[in-house]
Amino acid sequence: MILRRPLALAATLTAVAAAAALLAACAASGSAPTDSGGGSAVAVQTPAQSAASTREALAKHPIEVVTAQFGVFGADPTGRRVLFETDNFPAINAAPYGWYVIFKTQRPTVVWREEFELPEPPPTWGPGEAMGIYTISPDRRTAVTERIVPTRLGFIANEWRYAPGDPIGAHAMRVYIDGQLIKDFRFKIEEGPGSEERNPHGGMRRGGRGPTT
Repeated sequence: MILRRPLALAATLTAVAAAAALLAACAASGSAPTDSGGGSAVAVQTPAQSAASTREALAKHPIEVVTAQFGVFGADPTGRRVLFETDNFPAINAAPYGWYVIFKTQRPTVVWREEFELPEPPPTWGPGEAMGIYTISPDRRTAVTERIVPTRLGFIANEWRYAPGDPIGAHAMRVYIDGQLIKDFRFKIEEGPGSEERNPHGGMRRGGRGPTT
């Protein structure tokens, strides 16, 4: 499964690779890297040390999940958008369903990741695949979305909408924050009005995305 790498991580790996190349060159010549004043060797972390430092930094700023919920999005009597929790709902055209997570952390940003798994491959995953909004697994059953977001709101969410021709049956949405599995939502979409109609274009239709915090 191909994933887009966050720029910050790419920069870190580039720096580590450059340092490793410098050390290898020095080892081959029998010399050690020095500063411009001819001083002692510059301390360079190995990839393992860098990973350990990253884990230590993350451990100092843990993520506290306040709530993680899945369901169908709708509106209350005042028109305010709300989530009606459920793990079983009928196939209704354009019905928005998804999740939200409220959390606390002192980290300035986090990477959230959603793995949306269908019971079978759809005819097509729609334009979002070509646009790079999400990537698709080799078996065509799972869409992966990743985003780097600031944490000041303490809230992340995402939604999809049902379209005619989309699979029915058991589905799953796994949500991660900085590589930590937050929730494995399991739900079922049953036969309904939407499953009886035919989508001339086929496949999943992405509705308006959930708030990108």
